[in-house]
Amino acid sequence: LFFSLLIITLSFVPVFTLQAQEGRLFGPLAYTKTYAMAAAAGLSITLIPVLMGYWIRGRIPDEQRNPITRALIALYRPALDAVLRWPKATLVVAVAVFATTAWPVMRLGGEFLPPLDEGDLLYMPSALPGLSAQKAAELLQITDRMIKTVPEVQRVFGKAGRAETATDPAPLEMFETTVQLKPRDQWRPGMTPEKLVEELDRTVKVPGLTNIWIPPIRNRIDMLATGIKSPIGVKVSG
Repeated sequence: LFFSLLIITLSFVPVFTLQAQEGRLFGPLAYTKTYAMAAAAGLSITLIPVLMGYWIRGRIPDEQRNPITRALIALYRPALDAVLRWPKATLVVAVAVFATTAWPVMRLGGEFLPPLDEGDLLYMPSALPGLSAQKAAELLQITDRMIKTVPEVQRVFGKAGRAETATDPAPLEMFETTVQLKPRDQWRPGMTPEKLVEELDRTVKVPGLTNIWIPPIRNRIDMLATGIKSPIGVKVSG
């Protein structure tokens, strides 16, 4: 039990090497799992043996009398005998199986958490502070009409300011417009998500608004992990 828990604990060591967004997302999981497994491993060699001495009493039946154990041994023993009888062939098969993983490994990307194509976009511009509610509603309608002129856009709906909940601290000058896109087979020939974002950015030009185009789920992850609504931000302190 101790060594099995120790192996599980060591398997999470590579997670501690993750950086940036991946490290912020999976770091707490790795720490929690490692601390729990380390505590369980410590208890397995300190408290568990003592409790076994108090609670396990009487005659302990032979493990060979357990039908499940006998079935597992019946399946395992022929395989073990074959491996011991032909050790060289076993090594060759193991190396061949390991070699088959070379091609998938070379096809893997270099980013642990690559961006996903969610199919929709979130337009989150920032206006100047002190914006009135009437002006915010006017700007929201103007930007919605501009976005709707792009042929690949199916539906546009957004809000200015925060929702009717205390958990949304968005100020009035912060817009959130969800841009629902049409299916890919209805896009213009040669249009890609990158080109679509560039066209939307050229189309929506309003003085005083700074455009941000980002997938909705990616935006929520960025805001939860860093507190910034865009993939790149500059923090000024002092």
